[in-house]
Amino acid sequence: MFFNQIFLYWLYIKKQNKDCMTFTQNRDFRYIIFILFWLIVGYFIGIYVTMYLPTVTVQNSQNIISNEEIFLTDKIKKSMNIIRKYSYGFEQKSTIEIEDAVLKSVVDWLWDKHSTYFTKKETEEFEEALRGDFEWIGAVINDNPRWIKIMKIIAGSPAEKAGLKAWDIMTKVGDVNIVGKTTEEAVKSIRWPKGTIANITYKRWEDNTELFVSVTRDKVNVPSVWEKMLDKKIGYIEIATFGEHTWPEFVKSWNNLVSSGAQWIILDFRNNGWGYLDTAIELASVIFPKNTPIVTIKENDPKNTDTKYTSAFSKINITMPIIVLINDYSASASEIFAGAVQDHGRWILLGEKSYGKWSVQEPFDLGDGSIMKITTARWYTPKDKSIDIKGITPDVYVVLTNKDYDSIFDRQLEAAKVIMNDQITSKMWIPDIKEKYKSNNFTELKK
Repeated sequence: MFFNQIFLYWLYIKKQNKDCMTFTQNRDFRYIIFILFWLIVGYFIGIYVTMYLPTVTVQNSQNIISNEEIFLTDKIKKSMNIIRKYSYGFEQKSTIEIEDAVLKSVVDWLWDKHSTYFTKKETEEFEEALRGDFEWIGAVINDNPRWIKIMKIIAGSPAEKAGLKAWDIMTKVGDVNIVGKTTEEAVKSIRWPKGTIANITYKRWEDNTELFVSVTRDKVNVPSVWEKMLDKKIGYIEIATFGEHTWPEFVKSWNNLVSSGAQWIILDFRNNGWGYLDTAIELASVIFPKNTPIVTIKENDPKNTDTKYTSAFSKINITMPIIVLINDYSASASEIFAGAVQDHGRWILLGEKSYGKWSVQEPFDLGDGSIMKITTARWYTPKDKSIDIKGITPDVYVVLTNKDYDSIFDRQLEAAKVIMNDQITSKMWIPDIKEKYKSNNFTELKK
């Protein structure tokens, strides 16, 4: 092909020379030889450059550094040498401490609050929480700007043996004031190794007297599911998290309520902010018919988009009416379940707008007991809706007021009971019940 082009070019020159009478025959021949020589030289130089010289890419007039080399740059190495030489006490830091600090900084730099690096100790605590095994006093707490309130006492726990009760308000653990702390901050003071003493200062909700009790911490298993009958026809199940044992516990609780005569079930996902995606699908598979789409997972590569469907678990009474309670602490797996409930229009969502966490994290084992939990995908409801930040708006919007908290009045649960009793009496269809109560905030309810 190349020499055909040279031949055509030679014919072109010959034609030009015939038309231009000032060129002589000798000059014409020398000119052709000169052009042919440099064309051939250029051809072989091009082959050499293409095959043997490395490709250099320049972008925005800056050197492009591969990810593999980022920690070997002169700037990084120089900075580490300065730290080693001049930082007071650096030589006392262990390799593990340095690795933990670097990895935490890198993951924080991602600006993704759901991506996390867990040290070995933090990994143990994280997995312990998903299993429901803790060394603590056995009191489930919840925070409010004015107090830390005990929401539930685990049966047989040290807290129960010491006389603490649900609705007691904790103010101190030892000398540490926990008023105004978040649940996570308060838990750090309460959870200590088995056998240690927790000196609790608290108030009983019906009066303002300050009380004291010493509780010996022990290993307490916290079930992720609780159930009870609210009256002769309405059953209640609280799902605290989507952990390893949630599915069998849920099935057991449901069957217990049905055996007790429940005609309606309230599922409480309030304050349930985390858990396994697979567990959410398992719970949905218990209630929804087989092959019902529950959630769609979308990664960076569209080819990896995956819709999760319910499987063929043994079914319970899926025709029984259900109300699902959510609030602004309902997140992640809770929202996946709630989003499926709303999109399929099967039951009623009641409460407050959910948190709005639509990212999916995958844990990566780093081989020494530590893990890196990184956002790898986004999830969408069955109708392909994103709930990022905006959350899920319930079908019936009911807010707990500060007065409700202070008087220990669960307005949302009471509203659910009103709706259920109306449906049991009137036999209205679920869409009609939703329409009837969608604008009712139940502000008239009294304790």
